[in-house]
Amino acid sequence: MKNSKIQKTVFAIALVVLPLMSFADGFPFVKLTSKENKMITLRVGSAQSEVTNIRLKNQFGQVVYSETVENVNGILKNFDLKHLESGHYKIELENALNIEVMPITITWDSVRVAHDQFTTVHKPFISLKENGTVDFNFLNLSTKSTSVMITNEKGNVIYKEDLGTSSDIEKRYDLSSLEKGTYQMIVQSGDRNFKQSIAL
Repeated sequence: MKNSKIQKTVFAIALVVLPLMSFADGFPFVKLTSKENKMITLRVGSAQSEVTNIRLKNQFGQVVYSETVENVNGILKNFDLKHLESGHYKIELENALNIEVMPITITWDSVRVAHDQFTTVHKPFISLKENGTVDFNFLNLSTKSTSVMITNEKGNVIYKEDLGTSSDIEKRYDLSSLEKGTYQMIVQSGDRNFKQSIAL
């Protein structure tokens, strides 16, 4: 299903000044409202990250719509979902810090927003130091099984570790002995994968 299946009636519009603070979690304000004729309105307050990825996934986890927008002064968008089949969907907002997951249900005549099921997925924080060490921090509030893997430019796995299900994971990896080049740190937590390049 292509993006054209969903009609965007409003593009990124600067919100009227909102009495909001910029919190460390990346999304200080998110509101999803169901309207008539299977329309929904998405409001996002300004965030530390200037770019926000918006995705709509069906019940099978397939992305049926995606868009990347600038989020400097906030986002206001209306989406027309009447061309989508009935079923359970999830709207995901992703920036540099986290992913907001908002379940919705589309029926033959309406869209229901499950506000009580909204969740936040915190992304791993990976920082390369000048001495070749990498600091790794991951707030795993859902306590899902997590692992980390490092691959070289050829895709070969050079390190792998099971990090368990701790809610707060902190690690430091010494990569100073590796050859110069670009490596990938891949973090798997539950059904999500996070990747970040590391240039030594």
